[in-house]
Amino acid sequence: MRGAGQLDALDVAGRAAMSVGTRFLLYPQAPHLSGYEKPEAVWISTSPGLIHPGPEDHRIYVLDPVLDKQPYEYPYLPPFVGACFPPAEPGFDGHFDHLSPQSRQFLAAHAFAAASRVLDIWESYLGKPIVWYFAETYERLEIIPWVDWENAQSGFGYLELGRERGADGRGHPYALNFDVIAHEMGHAILFSLFGVPTEGLQDSDFGPFHEANADLISLLSFLHFDSGMDRLLRHSQANLLVLNELNRIAELTGDSQIRIASNSRKMSEVTEEIHDRSRPFTGAVFDTLVDLYHAGLVRQGLADERLLGFDIRQVGEADMRRISNFTGDAFRARPFLFKTELIKARDDVALALARAWTRLDADHLTFAVAASTIIEVSDRIRPALAASFEENFRWREIL
Repeated sequence: MRGAGQLDALDVAGRAAMSVGTRFLLYPQAPHLSGYEKPEAVWISTSPGLIHPGPEDHRIYVLDPVLDKQPYEYPYLPPFVGACFPPAEPGFDGHFDHLSPQSRQFLAAHAFAAASRVLDIWESYLGKPIVWYFAETYERLEIIPWVDWENAQSGFGYLELGRERGADGRGHPYALNFDVIAHEMGHAILFSLFGVPTEGLQDSDFGPFHEANADLISLLSFLHFDSGMDRLLRHSQANLLVLNELNRIAELTGDSQIRIASNSRKMSEVTEEIHDRSRPFTGAVFDTLVDLYHAGLVRQGLADERLLGFDIRQVGEADMRRISNFTGDAFRARPFLFKTELIKARDDVALALARAWTRLDADHLTFAVAASTIIEVSDRIRPALAASFEENFRWREIL
């Protein structure tokens, strides 16, 4: 006969074995943005009982230093060995959604959950686990959720998160900014899929390509928040071209963001600065996402066919109003059908990117090679997807 303690332990173990994952609370966008003040419950693929205090699991662990820590810089690399704040602890049921967003431990749990969710999303598109590019040195990624530093960085075996200083002088932790975490995780994922050039970054397309695709990983990962997608469509009246939480990557305090995905830059118009040079590629992929979304709306009878007549890469203020007119009233009548078309577009674009990344070689990576590879894999997903990618890459002077 089992005692009460044995019964509870066995029941928890049984529930963990049958679990679809572990619950955390995540902000789809930084919590200082209007409409995003409350976090959303999400599921991480690792089962309850397999995520330990920290949090930590087989892929990631979090350490929160007590004293100010300098950002990692070679040759100073993980593991961190100093004193740390008490770790985030799971609840009695093995989940982490009981933590107060005002607690220090919530920072650690949020950073862990955001990083884990990005991994889950892209492993799903890839159809296989992502093996860290630093796996021969470190088995797991170390996350430092708070560094007194106005930046964030992904490096060899680590992710460090500083803070944004708002106009009021307060520090807003990047550990609560999903976009920033997703972007930095994007770099780790991309390095793990196609490596690092043997000759270093130098003045090649590799660095700008990395920045563009880390932005796209952030953008497409955001679209996996149910509440985030609902708010996005409501706020924009289902017009993705207006400035919104999707195309304003890593939206900050005030009226600013790190980069804008909806842009009209061509390769002949950018400088050699790595982020500026990344913009045409990001813009071409964003245009393709919007093309597919608009085509789906028209195909389903949700928008006027004239919507397809706009050149979305060069829309003026009057055109923007007309597009909102085509989408606004219909969206209010049938919001869930609009959401379905956006999900279809999201998945087609993300699947094409993921399949292309696994075919790229870091030593021979150019924007043109990457674009051609994306078009090739897209044609096997849907010919219309390949055609849209090709048109947008050519307009941006990438092909």
